Amino acid sequence: MDGVIKWLEDYYAPIAARIGEQRHLKAIRDGIVSLIPLLLIGSLFLILAFPPVPVLADMVKPYVDNLCSVNNATMGLMGLMASFSVAYSLANSYKMDPLENSLFSVAAFMLATPFAKDGNITSSWMGSKGLFVAMLSAIFVVEIHRFMVKKNLVFKLPEGVPPAVTRSFVALIPGFISLAIVWLINSILLTSQTNIQGVIYKILAAPLISLGGTLPAFLLCIFFCQLLWCVGIHGAALVQGVMSPVWLTLAQQNAAAKAAGEAIPNIMCNQLWDVYALIGGSGATLALAFMLLMLSKSRQLKVLGKSAIGPSFFNINEPILFGMPIVMNPVLMIPFIFAPMISATIAYFAIDAGLVDKMFAIAPWTTPPIINAFLDTGDIKASVLQIGCFLVSGLIYYPFFKMWDKAKMKEEMAETQQSKIVPTQGFKA
Repeated sequence: MDGVIKWLEDYYAPIAARIGEQRHLKAIRDGIVSLIPLLLIGSLFLILAFPPVPVLADMVKPYVDNLCSVNNATMGLMGLMASFSVAYSLANSYKMDPLENSLFSVAAFMLATPFAKDGNITSSWMGSKGLFVAMLSAIFVVEIHRFMVKKNLVFKLPEGVPPAVTRSFVALIPGFISLAIVWLINSILLTSQTNIQGVIYKILAAPLISLGGTLPAFLLCIFFCQLLWCVGIHGAALVQGVMSPVWLTLAQQNAAAKAAGEAIPNIMCNQLWDVYALIGGSGATLALAFMLLMLSKSRQLKVLGKSAIGPSFFNINEPILFGMPIVMNPVLMIPFIFAPMISATIAYFAIDAGLVDKMFAIAPWTTPPIINAFLDTGDIKASVLQIGCFLVSGLIYYPFFKMWDKAKMKEEMAETQQSKIVPTQGFKA
């Protein structure tokens, strides 16, 4: 096991760290994360439109369309907003003007989006369906701008001109070039009765969404997330940064179906990660926090349990990860990796069998267990399923926890015995 740890430290961790710091992936991750407050607000209004209590549902029925309009203006415009936020994040990382780049990115995204025959915008491309084009348009516009600034192919204005005017003129030629290229490509595609959005969705987005919506892919993501944590890298941030465009797309499809009164299509989505896979935080450690508090014989672990139980209810488990520790700990790596994978598998098959409703809303990731399952589905059976997953993760952790508790008790007993030994010093007469 020590050899495995050394291999992870020497080879796996450096590669994962470089991927996590890759500029474009980081810009996508930060840009998508900046949309989370809007998505949460949209989900809140979706819950209000379809409350899980029948009496309340009857009361709000006349206002459903009005309440759903907030969801349409937030989750429904995910792609449009991502074209702005991703470009802003990427331009900021290059120390370029983020606002001008973001505005041109939105314009490029709109140029790539098909319009209806009457000139109206096709709204379906504004949401998750257009998310991949939004990310590509942001990267394309910013990189064109950076290249032209680097080659000095921009307008130069004399000193004394207001900075806002200078920035606008600097962005003029790069913005024209990037928009002209997008317009030209889209015009050529329109002659074949297609467009940039349709081509990118067919070639890139649809296969990725189809693959990311499978159980094996989801379990593989959990595996890599947990493995990264084992070597001290924030696995959830890295994996979700890569996968969030796919999972949020699936989540938005669920929300749109719920708002339209249709059957919810997807089991896999961003909420499955938070609600069933990571109960109490990465590694599904809420059960472990209870064991630390209630079953520990080691004084150190008992104290850790007291300090960790509160944050664990809100899915914050850094005290356990670094205090137990789980990071770089070969004893606890096995349950830490497999507990969330088994929990997610149980939840998937329970939902697939129709025992529990699929998720359509997104509760904040810090929402305590039981509550988040109920809010995301409107189904009390989801909370029962989550409790079952919690108990299963506890069974997985228990033998490893007992092993670690015994090891810590031996350490404490040895330290106690050592402290009782009073050093003596001889004297010669």
